[in-house]
Amino acid sequence: MKALTLPRLIGDGMVLQQKKKVRIWGEDEPGRKVTLLFLDNEYSGVAGSDGVWEIFLQEMEPGGPYAMRIQDDAGEERNVKDILVGDVWMCSGQSNMELPMRRVVDRYPQELEQCRTARSALPVRTFKITEKSDFHGPLKDHESGEWTALTKDTLLDFSATAYFFAKHLYHISGVPVGLINASLGGSRIESWMGRDMLAGYDDFLTLTDKYCDDAFVAERLERNARQSAAWHSRLDEMDLGLREDWAQEKMPEDAPDSVAERASECAADEETAEGSAWQDVEIPFFFRDTALKGFIGSVWFRRKFTVGKELAGKEMKLWLGTIVDSDTVYVNGVCVGHTDYQYPPRKYVVPAGLLREGQNTIVIRVKSEIGQGRFTDGKTYALFRGEERIDLSGIWKYRVGASCEMVGETDFVNWKPTGLYHAMMAPCHRYTIAGLLWYQGESNTHAAASCYLDLMERMIAGYREKWKEELPFFYVQLPNFSAEVYEKDRHELYSDWPGIREAQRKALKIPGTGMAVAIDLGEDNDLHPLNKEGVGYRLAMQAAAVLYGAGKECSGPQICGIEMGCEGPRICGTEPACGGRQVRLHFRNAAGMYAHSENKGMEIKDFEIMDGEGRLFPVKAVIAENDVILTWKEKKTTIWKEENLFTGKEATARIQEIRYCYRNTNQGALLYNKDGFPMSPFRLERQEILALAGMEDLDERKI
Repeated sequence: MKALTLPRLIGDGMVLQQKKKVRIWGEDEPGRKVTLLFLDNEYSGVAGSDGVWEIFLQEMEPGGPYAMRIQDDAGEERNVKDILVGDVWMCSGQSNMELPMRRVVDRYPQELEQCRTARSALPVRTFKITEKSDFHGPLKDHESGEWTALTKDTLLDFSATAYFFAKHLYHISGVPVGLINASLGGSRIESWMGRDMLAGYDDFLTLTDKYCDDAFVAERLERNARQSAAWHSRLDEMDLGLREDWAQEKMPEDAPDSVAERASECAADEETAEGSAWQDVEIPFFFRDTALKGFIGSVWFRRKFTVGKELAGKEMKLWLGTIVDSDTVYVNGVCVGHTDYQYPPRKYVVPAGLLREGQNTIVIRVKSEIGQGRFTDGKTYALFRGEERIDLSGIWKYRVGASCEMVGETDFVNWKPTGLYHAMMAPCHRYTIAGLLWYQGESNTHAAASCYLDLMERMIAGYREKWKEELPFFYVQLPNFSAEVYEKDRHELYSDWPGIREAQRKALKIPGTGMAVAIDLGEDNDLHPLNKEGVGYRLAMQAAAVLYGAGKECSGPQICGIEMGCEGPRICGTEPACGGRQVRLHFRNAAGMYAHSENKGMEIKDFEIMDGEGRLFPVKAVIAENDVILTWKEKKTTIWKEENLFTGKEATARIQEIRYCYRNTNQGALLYNKDGFPMSPFRLERQEILALAGMEDLDERKI
């Protein structure tokens, strides 16, 4: 006999969607009548032959907390308490959606203070779906998970992007917010799509079929664990630093704080065998720029630093940027921190009583797994307490502990096509929501970049079909990041970061979508930028415009027209070069347009034009109210010929591409409207240029 059961999403603390008919469902013995009592209303339904029953609640206004009682005609009863009515959002994607508040709380300490009391905490709830994949088909329910209210004790586990979205949306609407978090670091878009959405992608579906074999999957998971454990064990056994306990050993010489000091001591160091065994390196650095280029194995780094009387014995924070791949850190011979993989910021705590007045020693053991080791530049390497700070960048000593072969490649089973969709997303389709948030694309820059737009279209259409509603879909465009510098993988595959961005821009043609441009919110040296409030705010503004009709601007300048000028007059004080080689780009949402950059100057450097021979030319850009005027001096381009200046129409026909910031990161100032929303990077190809210029019917044979 089946018992009256509820799915995990229908539980204490849940948020129900306002102003829509809300489905409540569960299972029971076929034929059983189920009665539901909520907000002084009584509803009923009957379990079908499959045991599933469902009841639709009438539209509700936001509020709460409320209680719900569900009972069947056999006397079984389930009670759900602490229910809010508000807006519910499905939040999905990869690591930048999953990234918890604990990773960014040092940037936003005020958020913890906001949650100190139940009264001050926002009415925001989250349901974090546990990582799981299944390749056989959609699951009926999640294996685990529960609704969690926002408090000072739970904030750090909330998705940072989703939390800031909810915070700003609540401040706009005053409506409680529910966040269903189905995200996983490293996952690809095809991981979050069902078989029907991937029809025609035979390579993806072949992989799905392969991973339907449970024995095969179990073997792959066991192999992952076995080869990783074997590699680390083998390296540890060979590591001279572990055998000789370099974590405890005193340095052969003090590591000086400057190159000048080091030069004065160099001769003395070289006179001892010990001194020659330890070499100098300046942290931060890339292994590839030193004698450690391509090194795989373990390397030990150490230096001395001085602690004053006022800090001796005190607890201090220790920040060491990010390190590739893993590290273990010792201060005065005591282990104070360890991180297993490259992405998390190294933020450790040196406990009280460990630091002494005068000289102290820090030792870092680093493991490089695939020959791409580094201490990431542009990060903080320091000890600090309050305003007191001890800088740890500069000259260190290093010595190889052991070298070995490359670690075996991990098979990330959960990233395979359909797996996450079946186990994490599909069980949510019955739950009534306001819309979807999506932050993903990084992992598709290495593969499937060329078909990303098609995959987005299929996924959005597929989700809307499953929810049986044209749900709004808001997503984050990839931020600035020097992928070509920081993200080499073992095969050094090409990374099409700007290609994914362009696919995301083009996805705006899908009705009911909105995009948060993040070209200014990333960090060139970090795949996981900390400015998640900026991302959450821009998503919230998109949602507020759709849900509440908020009148404020929610997106940046968007190109809406093109004019060519060959014999035009001086524009905005700029003399067109060579008889008027200039292009005027018209933009909407561009009132008060201006150029700005935090650290790359105020000059606009990111516009380019491609001619008929595929050559890219940098162009000068000048803002003229809601327009941008591009001029250039190149005389040999096939757009204009010195001996025969084409008319504007003919010149337009010879432009193959117009690009703005079509690279991993910007080189100069970015363009914004008066509301502070940035222009999206773009790559206008021939047909789009002709359409924007009103020349779709151009007969190219006459040009």
